[in-house]
Amino acid sequence: MKKVSLLPIVLCTVLLVLLSFPVARAQNTNAAMPNSVDAERIISAFTGKEAEFRRALNNYSFKRDALIQSIGMGGQITGEYHRVSTFTFDDQGNRYEKINFFPMSSMSDVVTQEDVDDLGGVEPFALEPSKISKYNIKYVGKEKIDELDLYVFDVAPKVIPDPKKTKERLFVGRIWVDDQDLQIVKTRGKGVPETKTNKFPTVETYREHIDGRYWFPTYSYADEELIYDNGSTLHIRMKVRYMDFTPARATLKVTEVGENETPTPDSGPKPVEVGVLNQKATILPKPVYSEEAKRVHATGKVTVRVVIDQNGKVVSAMAVDGPLPLREAAETAARNAVFQPIQEGGIIVRATGVLIYQFP
Repeated sequence: MKKVSLLPIVLCTVLLVLLSFPVARAQNTNAAMPNSVDAERIISAFTGKEAEFRRALNNYSFKRDALIQSIGMGGQITGEYHRVSTFTFDDQGNRYEKINFFPMSSMSDVVTQEDVDDLGGVEPFALEPSKISKYNIKYVGKEKIDELDLYVFDVAPKVIPDPKKTKERLFVGRIWVDDQDLQIVKTRGKGVPETKTNKFPTVETYREHIDGRYWFPTYSYADEELIYDNGSTLHIRMKVRYMDFTPARATLKVTEVGENETPTPDSGPKPVEVGVLNQKATILPKPVYSEEAKRVHATGKVTVRVVIDQNGKVVSAMAVDGPLPLREAAETAARNAVFQPIQEGGIIVRATGVLIYQFP
């Protein structure tokens, strides 16, 4: 099968990641149409707030965990690209990346340098006032998801860009808008245009309410077999998680794993290393064995590196080894662990260590 670049797939995911909401089951669809004035008001409100959201994002640092896998005929993982980075923005909105975890890729013949560049953080999505004229947006009804009442819109470009003339990519799919905040909280769709050799998966992206004001991206997922015009196929699975949103500005140098780095003046004191933390936790939830892990009969030990703040709360958790199907469950359990504040020399400090989870 001809190898193809993942550039459009990755870019599609990054474009879609700004429109999101926690996973939930939709129910009680109400197809009642608002009048045209109401629809125009809602569209004007959520596009305006998208632009406001992007300005607000420049005041936050966050971590992104991007995992791209190729899947074989029997469901086995045949290749993997995994990159964990911390991002921050300066006063001009310029983005800086610090690579925290980047093992050797087994998809080096597929993932290009352009793919790496496009994985550089949260890019603006097209549904904002300056781009709205390029879309047809149709109201299709209301849905209730958990405790939220949502407006639902179908979105499609008026004209599909010509890939021979422009690199611009637009969105086609469905969006969900909270009827109180009038912010986009979920999306499901794909990027266009597609070509004979570049196909996009359908990506579902979710956002959580951060700091009581903005809906920030937390999770994007795609699992699809792409079929090319020449008959070849590529089964891609992608999981992109965004976490640890913290109000902050800094200037970070892009560094690779193992490269020396000089702390900036904005860097706080480094966490104190305290080793294995399992016995020190006051609350240590057990990880939930996922359906995927059950399907592949995954077992073994997972080590999760955590950072604990002065209140004993886990503010960062990242699996550093162990079977891949088990890592996400271990990280989720680790984030819910609670500790007594850790002291050094009688002073409460930030601490780092590992939690070890054994899966039967």
